[in-house]
Amino acid sequence: MTTRTRRAAAAVAVAALTALPACAADDSAGKSPTSSAATTSAAGPAAAATEGELEAVLTTFFDPAVPAADKAVVVEDGDDRSALLEQFNGVLAGYPLTADVESVNAVDDDTVSATVQVTGPHGGAPMPLTFEREDGTWRLADESTCQVLAMGSLNCS
Repeated sequence: MTTRTRRAAAAVAVAALTALPACAADDSAGKSPTSSAATTSAAGPAAAATEGELEAVLTTFFDPAVPAADKAVVVEDGDDRSALLEQFNGVLAGYPLTADVESVNAVDDDTVSATVQVTGPHGGAPMPLTFEREDGTWRLADESTCQVLAMGSLNCS
């Protein structure tokens, strides 16, 4: 699959309001039936982040039934993003998404990066997302939150 096709699939899979022909034509971008093991770095406290912990964050984030106030708790600077998270719920109501964390890598003591398979009605694509630990809780980093929202035509600025 070409990089261009992957980008098109990612845009659709992350709440684009209109279907992209490249995604609709290539259902091979769908999620693999196998999941890979975590490749979490053993160095530093950030290694405590598990696929399950990060998937719980993303399950809340991508669930259109979860109120924006509850989503704000699982994203960095969530209170500043409440209006966008409410709009995102509207997008998700018409375009459901799921997320499967495929690998986790420590960046520093309170930051991890993860490769996440985001899947929607037209297939899916892997996305790199960053998570920050605040007060012992993992949250989707603001830049990753804005990256996902932007793909749904929602702007953080």
